[in-house]
Amino acid sequence: MSRLAILPALLILAACDSAPAVTFKDASITLPDDPLELPEGPGRDAVLENCTACHSPSTMLQQPKVSREKWEAIVGKMQKLYKAPIDDDAVPAIVGYMVHVQSQPEAAR
Repeated sequence: MSRLAILPALLILAACDSAPAVTFKDASITLPDDPLELPEGPGRDAVLENCTACHSPSTMLQQPKVSREKWEAIVGKMQKLYKAPIDDDAVPAIVGYMVHVQSQPEAAR
């Protein structure tokens, strides 16, 4: 193998030991408080204890209206796919609350 053929490989290897061309700096942001609160209803405490670590009240209240079965699937997905630490015993209360809230007129939410 000629010396000329080895040169590109040596240049690539030499680049591996060089300092990175990009420097990252720490940054922080302040998220706004969510002004909405969850309305009263059966199962509200279960939602507060199991869902609000990841979901804001306004996000939860803006979800499309779906059936009880769909809410059961959604909560199950949160547990299985996203590894959300949702207490299995709280699932019926969470589902019941979301179905109850979505059955209320928009003004009551």
